[in-house]
Amino acid sequence: MILVYCEPADVMKLWNDILEAMSEDIRRTDGTAECQLLQTITDINSFLQSMGRSINDYELPKIEKNPKHSKDYQLREIADEYVIELPLEEYNAPNKLNLDKKHAYNIILEYVEFKKSGIFFIDGPGGTEKTYLYHALLATLRSKNEIALATATSEVAAAIMAGGRTIYSRFKISININDSSICSFSKQCVTAELIRRAKLIIWNEAPMAKREAIEAIDRTLQDVIRNSDSFGGKVIVFGGDFKQVLPVVPRAKN
Repeated sequence: MILVYCEPADVMKLWNDILEAMSEDIRRTDGTAECQLLQTITDINSFLQSMGRSINDYELPKIEKNPKHSKDYQLREIADEYVIELPLEEYNAPNKLNLDKKHAYNIILEYVEFKKSGIFFIDGPGGTEKTYLYHALLATLRSKNEIALATATSEVAAAIMAGGRTIYSRFKISININDSSICSFSKQCVTAELIRRAKLIIWNEAPMAKREAIEAIDRTLQDVIRNSDSFGGKVIVFGGDFKQVLPVVPRAKN
């Protein structure tokens, strides 16, 4: 977080200051100093990749290939999705849905089960507990050891879903985008592999996002998954309330 958001002037001094503390747990399992250094820098790189950056963007030791460290270890972003802890009440959420939510729940899961491409929008005023439906969907899939990505346009909306991330963090979307923008991750990176494995993507407060952001994700997923269907053939659930989005009148006066 210091590297990404604070832009320290002397990165190597920061690295030397924190190396001993950050490698403390690793020293208990890895004997050689070389392995400790490699695993520590790999660990940092995993977090940087989750924020759209790389260890190569900074003056830090480079990662050398070592067969001892498996690919699964490096794909921390994927591993983290498999170990998300859910409150017990979320596992019971499917049994407490009303008729309308249960109908939407069944249809969405049917598309997931039969691997059909599907785009849904959950439209409801604030206070209608749209999030409760998201919790039910996420809990059902995660209880089967499947990956379901919880995203939202704002940090507040993302925080109320277990494992929730903003679309800017999850899909590496630039703040300044245009009609031809794409997400800033490659087909070979961990984010691309995570999306390919995901059975469901939930996007809360979608009406708050720019049109260009939605279109950028659509183009990127089609390219990454190599599927020309919308959003690469994924099942994606948008949600929100258009009545909560205020109209913008250019050059309007009070």
